[in-house]
Amino acid sequence: MKQVDKEYLKKQSSIIITLYNTKKYEKAAEKGKVLIKKFPNQIVFYNATALSLSAIGKYDEALGILKSALLRFPNNIFVLNNLGLINSNMGKTKLSREYYEKAISINNKFIDALVNLGNLDLKENKIEDSKENLYRALSLSNSPQTDVVINNALGMFHQQTGNFKESIKHFQIINKLDPLGTTADKSISTVHKYNSEDDQHYISMKKKITLIKEKGSLKPLYFALAKASEDLKKYKESFKYLALGNSIADQEVNYKIDQDQDLFNSIKRLFKNFDINQKIDSNKKIIFIVGMPRSSTTLVEQILSSHSDVYGAGELSFMSDAIENFSGMEIGSKISLSDKFKEIKELDVEKLRNIQLEYTEKLKTLNFNEQFITDKAPLNFRWIGFIKTVFPNSKIIHCNRDPMDTCYSNFKNSFGANSLGFSYDLKKLGNYYNLYRDLTNFWRNIYTNDIYQFSYEKLVNEKENEVKKLLNFCGLKWDKNCLEPHKNTKSVATASLSQVRSPIYNSSINNWKNHETELEELKKIIL
Repeated sequence: MKQVDKEYLKKQSSIIITLYNTKKYEKAAEKGKVLIKKFPNQIVFYNATALSLSAIGKYDEALGILKSALLRFPNNIFVLNNLGLINSNMGKTKLSREYYEKAISINNKFIDALVNLGNLDLKENKIEDSKENLYRALSLSNSPQTDVVINNALGMFHQQTGNFKESIKHFQIINKLDPLGTTADKSISTVHKYNSEDDQHYISMKKKITLIKEKGSLKPLYFALAKASEDLKKYKESFKYLALGNSIADQEVNYKIDQDQDLFNSIKRLFKNFDINQKIDSNKKIIFIVGMPRSSTTLVEQILSSHSDVYGAGELSFMSDAIENFSGMEIGSKISLSDKFKEIKELDVEKLRNIQLEYTEKLKTLNFNEQFITDKAPLNFRWIGFIKTVFPNSKIIHCNRDPMDTCYSNFKNSFGANSLGFSYDLKKLGNYYNLYRDLTNFWRNIYTNDIYQFSYEKLVNEKENEVKKLLNFCGLKWDKNCLEPHKNTKSVATASLSQVRSPIYNSSINNWKNHETELEELKKIIL
């Protein structure tokens, strides 16, 4: 190759990698597709383009590019690893595992694949396998960059499995390696109790906040300081940091409530005159746990999965994915789901069967032997009508908690998914809560006896009685282990991971009143 070509390639590689690292995914994908045609033997362009497409939800196109690369480079471990990553993002965990394992079989010291496989193991509750893969990756690491990635994975592993002291150790290592990083601070704050203003982590975060200018780095630090300040009962300071962190998150997500309003109205239109006796046979024993995020859905799953006959699958995207496909949604399409639903004039039961088939196929990728399985995706409250049609024998638990406590708990947490974009602005949050309440009341009127209305406050005050009623609704025999969900060894990956490791307590009831003045606008909207 001519020297000029080598320099050109080096420059183009640098440009596309920079575009990807600065989250300019659409530009990176557009440029990458041109470069692939021009230089079909340069693997970096395939990987950068596919990862950029994946980042904007265009999974099928990303997979197509990587598969074309695999035809040219069948043993390229980076292509195999990225195929594993994207399949994992799509919920195709069995296929994802196959790609990771193939990459590791080619190079058993490939750290990226070991870490990704360890994360997948944790997601599937294969705790010992996850631990083995992650610590093996750590033993192979020989650079600060990979040390940060692996220690973060190990920190999350120990956090999600309830070993908070060990998780903090790994996040502290990250802070030593990257003194101006902030994601580890947010992770530490989640499980650390701040009892004094002399707390060393609290002091270090206060110092760090004066050194950082970039908003993306400030956001997790603001949320971490809000948590620390609340622990210290410095409520004014806590809310100040919450407002700052949420403002950045709201700008990043740019959530518009109109689309959800249109979607919810379309759903109600479709089911208003739908014959609920039209059902598709299924013997699957699925327990769907739904409600607003932060309404006790994780706690309910921990209670139920403490039962010997119940497997807790966590937050599955299977139902939402299947319904998006049913609506004719192309993954990564710029056409919104609400617009697609407007185009559906009536429900065809035979077409609904595809939702059942897709969901059932994805269930097969999970490794469990229990009779019952829980699906704890809170926003499945949108799909209750679909669920009762395609899985008529399923059980639906609707989690209820005081509206102000629920909304404040959403506002004080930073979520990783754009699907909760409504939670970063009090007015948007209040209006979304009203949409949620209206739709769940609609379902309650249609499926009066098919939805169990679970109350967090009643559970706190009458634990044994409420657990017995919950098990009875689900068709489960009594199991005393369900009274001690904090002893459940199932990994927990939600914002509730710290709370559910403690016995059921009442200190979070009326927690919003510590910020009553600041939450007055929210109160006017939802009460």
